[in-house]
Amino acid sequence: MNAVPLEARATADETDELVRLRRDFHRHPELGYQETRTAGIVAERMKELGYDVVERVAETGVLATRGEGRPSLLLRADMDALPIQEANDVEYKSRNDGVMHACGHDGHTAIALLAAGRLARADFPGQVRFAFQPAEEGGQGADRMIEEGLLTGVDAAIGLHLWNDVPVGKVIVSPGPMMAAADVFTLDVHGSGGHAAKPQVCVDPIVAAADIVQRFQSIVSRGVDPFEGAVVSVTTMHGGSAFNVIPDRVRMEGTVRTFSAKTRAEVHRRMHEIVGDRGELEITGVTQALVNDPGVSEIVREAAGGIVGPENVIGRWQTMAGEDFASVLAAVPGCFFGVGAQPTPPTGGHHNPTFDIDERALSLGLEIMTRAARLFLSRGAE
Repeated sequence: MNAVPLEARATADETDELVRLRRDFHRHPELGYQETRTAGIVAERMKELGYDVVERVAETGVLATRGEGRPSLLLRADMDALPIQEANDVEYKSRNDGVMHACGHDGHTAIALLAAGRLARADFPGQVRFAFQPAEEGGQGADRMIEEGLLTGVDAAIGLHLWNDVPVGKVIVSPGPMMAAADVFTLDVHGSGGHAAKPQVCVDPIVAAADIVQRFQSIVSRGVDPFEGAVVSVTTMHGGSAFNVIPDRVRMEGTVRTFSAKTRAEVHRRMHEIVGDRGELEITGVTQALVNDPGVSEIVREAAGGIVGPENVIGRWQTMAGEDFASVLAAVPGCFFGVGAQPTPPTGGHHNPTFDIDERALSLGLEIMTRAARLFLSRGAE
């Protein structure tokens, strides 16, 4: 990787404040719709910066606006942590038992606060709106904020994510489908239980469940266009209570990940076909596919390239992970970009008890978010 200015032109005070805020949020993680401490800090700081602040949006979200008219740009950061017991031995280790910032949301919130400070001191046409969102991790916080007016009058949106498996100095700006639609499914396989010594008079749901799991795996390998991405994973299976009893029921849970609506519908159809009358299958959407707008992505790519160099901007990148910012980008054009934050030596990945980031990535995220915002606002007013 070519050398890059990791400080990203952030001042020493900004860099120190980014780290201080990120570590403070990391010490005090809060689950979705419980981010009262984090939201309180955010709201107070945004008021001090002169933003018009609305609190308790979608329970614990914060919406802060500066300026008026068009263009109007939304900048978003998620605040929630995960139900994970942190295993890191660091000074800023989580103090909340069983709760951890294991996905970088602490850094996202810190970056957005510093970006808000920069834009509060800047002159720009139109309006900038910051959304500090609750419950990204499966709680549909973005959808709830949208229902409560998040996107009223908004022309475009930009968000970021710190990726700890991408080297510091690399930035992901990927137009088109970037993150997968995520569904969760539950399946109750029915049988007729009895003595394990007399399986011939029973209908064994464990055997049926095993067959279903095997056939689910053939959906992607034999039923999906190889140029389309899809994943079907069975992640839990529960059934039975004793070694000598065939149970009446087996319950399975899992997830489906797809990029296109056509593939998503086909996978669902095949799953129902495989289950047939052997059980009851329920599939619930968690997020839709996240699709970046080419025009807004070009602005973010330009901003990122000016910091890390065009050769360090990754232009085609996809993950089967889900992200509820997809709901925002389905309603308005925008871009969700990634900032490399891989520590040295590498730690556990996202949603892992040893997750951590290289904090030099914070200033990169700040600089790119700020530059992209100013570029969009200035060009939108032309």
